[in-house]
Amino acid sequence: MTKTPKAASETAGKATGSKNKISLTFVVNGEPVSVEANVNAPLQTAIAKALEVSGNVGQPAENWELKNEDGTVFDPSKKIEDLGITGGQTLFLSLKAGAAG
Repeated sequence: MTKTPKAASETAGKATGSKNKISLTFVVNGEPVSVEANVNAPLQTAIAKALEVSGNVGQPAENWELKNEDGTVFDPSKKIEDLGITGGQTLFLSLKAGAAG
C-alpha cells in the first residue's frame, strides 16, 4: 500500500511540472510560430526559441521587441508568469527601431 501514495505523488509532480508550461504564438515578422514556454522562465528564453524556430537568427534576441495586441512592450528579463502572459496568447516580435541597421 505504500506504493500507491508514492505513485500518486509522482503523478502529482508530473502534473505540476506540465502545469508550468504554456503554449504561446509568436508572430515573427508576420509569420506565426508556436512555442512551448515555462511560466517560471524569463521571457527571453521563449523569445530566443521563437526566433530559432522561425529561422530569424541573423539578429541577436536583444535587438527584438515583444508586444501584445494592445501594443504593450514586455521586459524580456522578467518571468513570463510575472508579466501576466497566459497560454494561448498571441505576441508580436519585431526588430527594434534602428536594430536592422
